[in-house]
Amino acid sequence: MQFFGGSDISPSPPAPTASGNNAHMIYVFNRNGVCLLYREWNRPLHTLNAQQDHKLMFGLLFSLKSLTAKMDPT
Repeated sequence: MQFFGGSDISPSPPAPTASGNNAHMIYVFNRNGVCLLYREWNRPLHTLNAQQDHKLMFGLLFSLKSLTAKMDPT
């Protein structure tokens, strides 16, 4: 996978840690809330389907964005 810097970055899974049950996920959304990229590594439990998972994550990010905009002093 190639990003803006021009270097090749392969989405290989991270090295296992001592705790063992760390889930790693990456989401990339556009402004309309459409998930453009989703990858996961070391996720032992799958409780939701992918569509519901994407909606919940976008809702969390949208809420955090609006909260930080309200906290902005300017």
